[in-house]
Amino acid sequence: MSSQKTQDVHAAYAAVERNDIDGYLTFFTTDAVYKVGNFDAVHGHEGIRALAEPLVKMFTSVTHDIKQVWEIDETVIVEMDVIYLRKDGQEFRLPCVDVIEFAGGKVQVLKAYLDPGPAFS
Repeated sequence: MSSQKTQDVHAAYAAVERNDIDGYLTFFTTDAVYKVGNFDAVHGHEGIRALAEPLVKMFTSVTHDIKQVWEIDETVIVEMDVIYLRKDGQEFRLPCVDVIEFAGGKVQVLKAYLDPGPAFS
């Protein structure tokens, strides 16, 4: 049986897979820090939205093939492949590890360790 934090992580990924930015944001604190690969961190709901909106337009879908999940206190670590399907039909399966820190039942910090470059080439 998984904890509420792990269930919320799965639900947040499901929101991404539905292209539901508003639903995704409900899992984050209003002052969350969100960092993907070597990109600069963004802050808060508006920063996350500004990062997500162009992706929704660029990709037909973004899905998560979760391999393993670990939970340590207020941190959830997810090993997965992120599968980007571009509008031109090309698919990219990229290895990723997310480190997700919770505060007050919401995501306070999300760091996605991946190289998204191939999907944008």
